[in-house]
Amino acid sequence: MNVIYRKVLGYNPLNDTVYMSPRMRRYFQDRLYNELQKVLEEEHLLSLSFPEDANREPDFVDQSTMDGLRFNHHMYQEHEQNLRHEIEAALQRLADGSFGYCVATGKPIGIQRLTATPYAMYCFDVQAEKEGYRQSSWG
Repeated sequence: MNVIYRKVLGYNPLNDTVYMSPRMRRYFQDRLYNELQKVLEEEHLLSLSFPEDANREPDFVDQSTMDGLRFNHHMYQEHEQNLRHEIEAALQRLADGSFGYCVATGKPIGIQRLTATPYAMYCFDVQAEKEGYRQSSWG
């Protein structure tokens, strides 16, 4: 699947004075489409990268090694699929107008956070709470 995206040249969302302006939304849409394209390409490569060797019956050590490699491969595939779902959900939020706002509180997520992770769903406070951070551990 070839995704065509526009690149907003010379635009820095940190310099925009209006939160989620049309230009900022377009910038993040382009970033998300670019990320989605990378993930789709990686998923395709992963699907081709671990062929099964049905003709050989490995010994017990080889079998353990292969099982470990299969597990790691599966975990990486699962990570890529989850990332794709997060990006697709962010694109859906862009389409419905809720992009850039915390899905839990409705507060702005913040440009710096979105610049680092354009598919972020939560503001910093909610994300920190979800991950179990306490304010006292930051100081």
